[in-house]
Amino acid sequence: MKRFLFALFVTAFILTGFAAAQAQPAADRTLGEVTSVNADQRTVVLKEDKGALVNVSIADKTSLLRIPPGETDLKKAARITFSDIGVGDRLLAVGQKSEAKIEARTIVVMNKTDLAQKQQRDQAEWQQRGITGIVATSEPSAGSFIVTVGERKFKVISSDRTEYRRYAPDSAKYSDSRQSTLAELKPGDQVRVLGNQDDAALTVTAERVVFGTFARVAGVISAVNPETGEIKLTDLLSKKPVTIQATARSTTRRLPESVATQLAQRLRGGRGGTATEAAGRFGGPRGASGPSTDLSQFLDRLPTLSLSDLKPGSAIILTGSPESGPSRITAITIVSGIEPIVTAGASSVQDLIGGWNLGGGDSAELQ
Repeated sequence: MKRFLFALFVTAFILTGFAAAQAQPAADRTLGEVTSVNADQRTVVLKEDKGALVNVSIADKTSLLRIPPGETDLKKAARITFSDIGVGDRLLAVGQKSEAKIEARTIVVMNKTDLAQKQQRDQAEWQQRGITGIVATSEPSAGSFIVTVGERKFKVISSDRTEYRRYAPDSAKYSDSRQSTLAELKPGDQVRVLGNQDDAALTVTAERVVFGTFARVAGVISAVNPETGEIKLTDLLSKKPVTIQATARSTTRRLPESVATQLAQRLRGGRGGTATEAAGRFGGPRGASGPSTDLSQFLDRLPTLSLSDLKPGSAIILTGSPESGPSRITAITIVSGIEPIVTAGASSVQDLIGGWNLGGGDSAELQ
């Protein structure tokens, strides 16, 4: 979400011609997160969103501005001093760039504390006013679609102000999504909707919609190549081979054995409840009326692993984007440690897959 907010501002920044007005000839731009600050040398090290480190030099005559998260109007920016820049801030530097250095003429900052507060407000809003489900039907000409949420079906009504975004193929983060339209929404897509709900009429007047085409697979690993990020497995339900491609954005986590065992008992019917309800009992987030409908929010709290921690013979469940068909998937999230659920039987595995929603608004950033 931080990247999304800042990218939104950068677009407005460019469109206003502000950067061009501040410097001639045309200036270079770099943006990312501040990783260190050197007050004596008046420099900061910026980690760009693509991963590169850039040394930013800030002179006395450099224009320093801070803008609130979500704002795109430079009239809302405030003048600041070098001492107001801190590690963790989002920063846009405009100036002359040479290799990994830039002499900044203009600096625009989004404060990390302001960003965190905005993130918390957005998380609360998505939890209180958001729904997550699967698209059943779509009628672009009518400006609406039907989404299945559990056993209920909601009619989602859009307006001229409704914002549509589509997930990146290898990410379920809102900040990585791109602008889209209702016309791109297809039956079977997973969707997250923020808007005003009428539970009696089962309608939602949408303000923001983010969606994507995802596959969920549980299988037993036959081979792992940490260097290429490729995992080969056998699908537990179809018994067919599947190739998984992990990327730099993919996340690998392990389900604690105690949680997996209790989850298996509930899925098997020993104590009742769905996978999502079990996650809520084991520390997962809760909504106003009970456990959250998003199992991924619970999974996001688990420790991360490297691909080298995955071994042949281990069982995993994953969600990702199909590449050319169901036999090859770009991984978004991989979860290991599901052996107790596999032992509980195919129906338990199916229930686990069915209870896993991606969460769509960035469970770690936005929701």
